[in-house]
Formats: sequence, C-alpha cells, structure tokens
Amino acid sequence: MDGGMDRRAQPPPATRYPPHAGPHRARRSCSGLPPAGGWPMRRSDESGAALLTTLMIVAALAAISVSVLADMRRSSRISANASSISQAQWYAIGAEAFAQVTAADLLSGDMPRTALAGPPRTATFPLDDGVMQVSVRDGSTCINVNSVAAGAGDIYERDETGASQLRTLMELQGIPGGRAAELVDALAAWIDTTGGSVGADDGPYAQVDPPYMTGREPLAEVSELRAIRGFTPEVMAPLRPWICALPQLGPSRININALTPEQAPLLVAVSEGKISAEQAKDLIRRRPPLGWQSVGEMFADPRMSALGLSEAVMASFVLETRFLAIDVLVTHGEAEVVMSGLMIRGNAGFVTAARRWSEDT
Repeated sequence: MDGGMDRRAQPPPATRYPPHAGPHRARRSCSGLPPAGGWPMRRSDESGAALLTTLMIVAALAAISVSVLADMRRSSRISANASSISQAQWYAIGAEAFAQVTAADLLSGDMPRTALAGPPRTATFPLDDGVMQVSVRDGSTCINVNSVAAGAGDIYERDETGASQLRTLMELQGIPGGRAAELVDALAAWIDTTGGSVGADDGPYAQVDPPYMTGREPLAEVSELRAIRGFTPEVMAPLRPWICALPQLGPSRININALTPEQAPLLVAVSEGKISAEQAKDLIRRRPPLGWQSVGEMFADPRMSALGLSEAVMASFVLETRFLAIDVLVTHGEAEVVMSGLMIRGNAGFVTAARRWSEDT
C-alpha cells in the first residue's frame, strides 16, 4: 500500500432523512404515491385554473350586464309611456275647447235648441302620432240621483218630488213598486243630514266588513250608488242609461228640446206618471223643428193644457241646455286616455264642473 494507507473500499455514506421524515416516507415516495402536501403543481395546471376563474367572472359580468340593460329598457319604456300619457291628458283637456265652441253656438243662437237632440255631437282631430275623438251631449237628459234631497251647505233633507220622480223611473224599468220605494228611501237616507229620512242612520253599514258610514252629502258619481244598500248590479243595469249625478238638488229638470221619442220615459218620470209614455212621445214628435222657445208656448198646446199638470211638474220641464257632458278618447303613441267631464252653465257661460280620467260609469 502506498504511504502505508489501507486502500480498502469504504462503505457508502448513510442515507439521511429530513427531520420530519423517516425511512417509511421514502418508501411511500418510491411506491408512486404523492408525498405529503401533494405533488408540486405544474405550470399547465395553474393556467387551466386561472382560465376557469376568468370565464366564471366573465359569465357573471355578462349576466349582470343583461339584467342592467333589461332594467334600462324597461325604465325607458315606462318613461316613454308616462310621457305619452301626460301628453294625451293635455290633449284631452284641450278637447274642452270643442265643448266651449258648442256651448257658445247654443248661447248665441247660431245653433238651434234642438241641436243636441239625438246622438252626441262628435269630432275627430288628428294628432302627432295619434288621434282624438270628442263627443258632446246635453248632460241633463237623465234623472238626477241627487234629486231625492234638497238643502244647501251642510244641511240636506229628503225632497218628496224628486224621490217620486226617481221611484217612477225605477218602476218604468221593471223594478216592483215596493222595491223601488226601499231603494229611494236608502238613497235619501244616505244623503240626509237631518235624520228625517227613513233609515237615516249608519246601522246597516256598520254591520258589514269593513264597516263604513253614510255619505251625508250629494253623490258626485253614479258609481257611488254601489255603496248604498240595495243597489246591486242587477238593479243598476236597467237604471244606468237613465240616471246621472248632477251638482244640483231638488226635482230633476229635463230639457225637452234635447229629447228624442226614445227618451219619453224621462218625461213620464219627471211628471211622476201624470204623462203616459204615448203622450210623452207625441209631445216630443210635435216639437217645432227649432225647438220650443218658451215654456208658455209649450203648455199653450191644447194637448198639453188638457193634461192638467201641476206647477211643480211643469217646473221640471226646461227648454235650454244647462249641463254639457263631454267624452274624450285620445290615442297617442302607445298610450290611450279616456276622459269624461261635465260643464255647467253660469253667468259667464259654461265652465268645467267635473273632470274624471275614466268613462262616466
């Protein structure tokens, strides 16, 4: 041996393990199982996870965008419809000018007193992106439901003549006399504030669910009758074409110059049955072409004088239009607006007394 050193082969160095591992760890690795914590992630796996995350974010943003756009379109349509409705309402209010022209012609004599007898006077006006239809008729060719009461201010009491007129109309429309009397009593009690009417209390209405009180004032709409005891849809159906709610109390006054023979039941009603249906039709047919010019002229007719009507009944006949009823239909864009109104004759001409954004029901 060179240098006296023993050159025999040295044993291989001992295998060293990390402090947290031992021979068994090495054996698990050698068996193909992943070491604790898993295999290190390769670059391709990292790219796939990032792509999936990105796609999920994009999909979420797309869904949010679609929802936002849908809301914007909906808001835009609502705004456009609101604008169209507002414009249509202004057009409808402007239709009152047409009624004013009709009223002016009636007052000046340019239009005969019989001009409003028969179908309503109508007109159609083209609009930007739409059309407006207007009709005007005499608003007093009906029995006023407020005729069952008289009074002023906050004091109202039953009016027997007006109550009799309405009861007569009900009987003409097929409602039995006893039932008609009950309905008229209920209506008079609804308006009455003095307690003098039959059933003038809130008892029947306090027992319904929900309970309510009587109006104790004249009706503003015919539809208010539905709240009064006994005025069921079956009762209202035959009455509706013949009744109205006018802002006046006391017996109904009918403009005979605005009637047609088909409206003869109105004359029978205001006369409390003292004029028959045939006599009423005959009276309307014999009316002068331009209408009667005075009540004296009308009652000077031998057939009228022979009826022996009382002064109270004769006072229910008038020859001039005091109320004008207006119906308007406006179509503007996708909006459709219905307006009905009532104009009343005053010292300075006709003025608007009521306006509603619906049909007169």
